[in-house]
Parts: sequence; C-alpha cells; structure tokens
Amino acid sequence: MPFNATWTPGPEAVAGMHVGGPETLPGLVLYLDKDSLAITPPTDPTQWRAFATFLRQLRDGADQLAAVLDAQAGQAHDDQD
Repeated sequence: MPFNATWTPGPEAVAGMHVGGPETLPGLVLYLDKDSLAITPPTDPTQWRAFATFLRQLRDGADQLAAVLDAQAGQAHDDQD
C-alpha cells in the first residue's frame, strides 16, 4: 500500500539506530519532536543487502540536502550583512 507523507521536524528532533532486543531487528528511528517514524529492515535476510543500499541512498540524500541548506543559510546570512 503506497503512501506519501511529509513531516517537518520540531526543534528537538533527533535520529538514530534503535535496538529493541535480541528478538527484534534494529531500525532507524526519526524522533521528529511530536511524531516519530521507524524504518525497519525486511524480515527476510536475503533482502538486507538491498535494504542496506537504500539506507546508504538515504544517508547520501540527507548529506546532500544538509549541504544545500547550509549553503543557503550561509547565503541568507551574508545577504543580511
């Protein structure tokens, strides 16, 4: 069931890996300061390499977005001076 969602993280948002216990798969959790989102691996270990590839794409996309925002914030700061 596909869906699209948009969240705007609050000022106390954090992200990290969550390990629930020995019988629970670890996951990436985004605590968005009011809401949270967990991204968990497939239960089938044969799909974990593809999932790891997705996580690396997520990491790279987040790094690219952070660089753009840093540059734009710097430009906005320079424009105010």
